Amino acid sequence: PGGPEQGRFFAASAPRKRYMGEAHALSRAGHSFGWVMGNSPAESNGFGESGAHSIGSSPGSKASQRVATNHSPAKTFPTFQHPSHALLEENGFTQVSYIKFYKRCMKDRLEKGTGKSDEMNTLFRFWSYFLRSHFNGRMYEDFKRLALEDASAGYYYGTECLFRFYSYGLETKFRQVLYSDFEELTLKEYSAGQLYGLEKFWAFHYYRKDGGHIDIHPRLKELLETKFTCLEDFRRVEDMNSQ
Repeated sequence: PGGPEQGRFFAASAPRKRYMGEAHALSRAGHSFGWVMGNSPAESNGFGESGAHSIGSSPGSKASQRVATNHSPAKTFPTFQHPSHALLEENGFTQVSYIKFYKRCMKDRLEKGTGKSDEMNTLFRFWSYFLRSHFNGRMYEDFKRLALEDASAGYYYGTECLFRFYSYGLETKFRQVLYSDFEELTLKEYSAGQLYGLEKFWAFHYYRKDGGHIDIHPRLKELLETKFTCLEDFRRVEDMNSQ
């Protein structure tokens, strides 16, 4: 009493059903959760990330077009009422609106092809932001599965959003399971010749504020202690790769 009203957040499961014309990726829509939220969380750098260790790239980036890292910040959302924007507004996140938005994105992905859907990229951005403060296992599994499917076809925007989720989200609340996934996917991407995940892994350890001990995978620890000790090391390798 007397203080500011705090937003409340409740899980709300949805009935399982299929969407007209859906393929395998869309068949999981009935498993997804919706939420009812009183007040959306505040974050200093907003939905479009612009923090010190946020480096994004354009949606739909193909392997042949992508360098190890990118200096351009992720695009911020304008004020128009796109579903993803409305979901993050105060009192805007509901079970029905999320499931409708999810199905819309899955339908667009199915029609346009893996890695070519702007709506899917919007959903990736939404998940990257939303799950940091309001983690849900089913949303996360959808996020990871679809991002990796895109990456296997040479489109990396989904995994870039996933790596940003790990880097920022684990600062908000550390979860060992997510950290293990972060390490595994970082190693996988590095072995494939990509540096984006490793840069976000470096940034997490460099910027995190809790200072508690975290066991680091030996190979990643070696890379951070010898080859990539600062942000400039990533820039140097990026410049070499672009020549």
